[in-house]
Amino acid sequence: MWDLETFAGAPAVARDLFRITAAAYLADTAVSKRPVSLHRNIDLVVHVEDPGPWRGPGITGVADILHWLTGDAWTLSVEEAAATLPLAVAEPASRIQLLSGGLDSLCGALIGLRDTGADTRFVGHRDASKAIRHAQNTIGDAIGNHPYDRHELFIRDASRRKNHGPRSRSLMFMTLGVMTAAAHSASELWVPENGFTSINPPLDAGRGGTLTTRSTHPYTFHLVTQLLASMGIDVAVRNPFTNLTKGELVAAALPDLLSNRYLASTATSFSCAKGGTQFYHGNSNHNCGLCVACVVRRGAFFGADIADPTPYDCELLTGDDLAALVQHRWRDVVTLRDAFAAGISEDAVLSSGLWPADTDLDAVLSLVDRGLEELSRVPLPAP
Repeated sequence: MWDLETFAGAPAVARDLFRITAAAYLADTAVSKRPVSLHRNIDLVVHVEDPGPWRGPGITGVADILHWLTGDAWTLSVEEAAATLPLAVAEPASRIQLLSGGLDSLCGALIGLRDTGADTRFVGHRDASKAIRHAQNTIGDAIGNHPYDRHELFIRDASRRKNHGPRSRSLMFMTLGVMTAAAHSASELWVPENGFTSINPPLDAGRGGTLTTRSTHPYTFHLVTQLLASMGIDVAVRNPFTNLTKGELVAAALPDLLSNRYLASTATSFSCAKGGTQFYHGNSNHNCGLCVACVVRRGAFFGADIADPTPYDCELLTGDDLAALVQHRWRDVVTLRDAFAAGISEDAVLSSGLWPADTDLDAVLSLVDRGLEELSRVPLPAP
């Protein structure tokens, strides 16, 4: 899809923004992280339709966002590429929403669909993971006739992946949404995520800085908003749920979330950060239940005070299989248990990254406390 004919209705600058961030994702994936410093210097040349707008502060803005997300030093430059796209006018939409197959994006979709006056279009990716594809297919069937465009955005050749879980991936998804919004003349893009996960407070000393993902951190939205304004791309990118814990977001999505129409989507939505439970004779479509992301998910249902319909392999496996799963998730379990006991200090939260100037820091700290309380209600394996 590098010629991006599907998005011919968008201005060239929006398509080129996606080309740049997609190229950065490919480079991020293909260049291994140094085992000690974890720092890389990445020089990247990207061929674009119209290099003019990118021979100024715009390209530096993209490099700054990539540095914030990955911790690496990025030097970006552009070259002109021959590209002739047909004139096109896409079907208009009032809002674009990212829909990933996770629980937060499902909640965001259900809440967004309540606005019957909004002509909403969903966009996402076709993941390499069968579990995520299964979740996306189930959600796609449930939302019915609402457009849900999914694109192939992963490296098929596993041998080329030198850096697994690249931090730049989230920026590529955001710019895919921006390009889609621009093509359909939509004024806003929703990137649904609960505020606790967006802040991603460091649960231990080994999770600070870019070692903890900043995909939807408030400062990431701040940087993206600044970039779009500087490039004249008239799309508002926002997370409407930035002040909610995951439990509060789940509660806000009721009663739709557990209705007959969406119950299967809720149960199969995939939040697990590690997967791989098939190696312990689990179900590859199941959430493991013990990684940090799964415990945040399980805590959300406790926080919302509703029954969790999700099958977790940590609750279904027995004997040696369960013991093997627990062993391979033990770092997560210990980290969570220590955080429950000691809490997360205000200094650790506020110094974990940068914040937009208008941030209510007291509200941030309150949100972290509420989110941690939800997590602490999840039963964990005994030491």
